[in-house]
Amino acid sequence: MQLPFGERHPLVSLPVFLLLFPITLYQLVRLLRRRRIQVVNLHFLEDDFFYFAVCRRVLRTVLVNSVHGSDIFLVGKPKVKYSRALRFLLGAADLVVTPSRQYQTALLDLFPSLKEKTTFIHNGVDLAELQSCSRETVKRNQDRYILCIAGHNENKGVDVLLHAFKELQELAPSLQLILAGDGPLRGQLEALATSLGIAERTKFVGFQDRTQVAKLLQNCEIFVLPSRAESFGIAVAEALACKKPVVATAVGGIPEIIEDGRTGILVEPDNPGRLAEGLAAVLTDTVLRQTIAANGYKTVVQRFCHNHTGAAYEAAFAELLESSPAGVYTHSE
Repeated sequence: MQLPFGERHPLVSLPVFLLLFPITLYQLVRLLRRRRIQVVNLHFLEDDFFYFAVCRRVLRTVLVNSVHGSDIFLVGKPKVKYSRALRFLLGAADLVVTPSRQYQTALLDLFPSLKEKTTFIHNGVDLAELQSCSRETVKRNQDRYILCIAGHNENKGVDVLLHAFKELQELAPSLQLILAGDGPLRGQLEALATSLGIAERTKFVGFQDRTQVAKLLQNCEIFVLPSRAESFGIAVAEALACKKPVVATAVGGIPEIIEDGRTGILVEPDNPGRLAEGLAAVLTDTVLRQTIAANGYKTVVQRFCHNHTGAAYEAAFAELLESSPAGVYTHSE
């Protein structure tokens, strides 16, 4: 799917687009018709997805755009400029779905014309996947650790966590910090850990597969997410699903998952002192730790499992089809 203008020189990009656009569009239209596809649901919008917006106009199929974060915002802030292709894609949609109420509000501040066709559906977790790894599979003498699963970028605030962990040294000198994830700031964060004198107790384990993520979550003392911005906070929901106490920043969609003091601890972002206090409170108060972990797990089961997310999408699709000519199609066999 080519764009009229791209990384290549316009004298190359434009002729290629003019050549390939009708071919690609024909292929997409043929695919949608042959498979009798009634709903196209796009996730993480990119400019070249505008082909589906054209198909929406040609076939009158239902188009649902699910935006998740960096496709609309960078470091929690609006982009300097939004392309015509993206605006066309948003405008052509029958429904735009965000992962949290907060993100929906932020999106409508940018694109108020979408008000009548925007909703939010929380992301969901797979309990069976996360609980497939039990604590019995881990060595009993493994060191105790605080866990953070996050990209190493400005958005996630891992630098704030390193400063907060430094303040916990006297309280829990044997406690380790495990940082799972990777990103452009990893080198700077490793250097920061060294300068703070916590390098020996901080492990940068890089990107982990889903099995290893489940093991890390099942065996941590506390899960922490120090984000500066967060469209939803799926890692928080996954930690709660593993019955872990969570300390996180009150940004984006996280307060829609955690009720401070009942299902987790919320602190203000960019404040190492407050983050350290929240971690210390959970480490030193057994009753608090057990209570928020138990309540958090119940909340995930009741509201944030993938079957809830799927049911919400199914209901949205059904409502759209009832009022759309696409509803006359029958399901393919």
